[in-house]
Amino acid sequence: MDNEIIVKITNFAKIMSIVGICTLGVCPAFAMMGLAVGIVFKIKGVTAEGQCAKNIKIANILGIIALVLFVVDIVLLLCFSK
Repeated sequence: MDNEIIVKITNFAKIMSIVGICTLGVCPAFAMMGLAVGIVFKIKGVTAEGQCAKNIKIANILGIIALVLFVVDIVLLLCFSK
């Protein structure tokens, strides 16, 4: 696969995970888009090196944090809605 495309996809994943954090987990779709790139790369056997591997690692960490924030949002909603 073209290296430029891989760089763009990994940058997209990192940005989507950052947006998921910025929205405080309200929209888990951003977190899932960030996580999906790393998952698909692993399934397809794509080897990312250098900055691409770093972007995927950051996207995975921030995506998981954004999903945890989504759960916290749901818990807070249930607590304060009663």
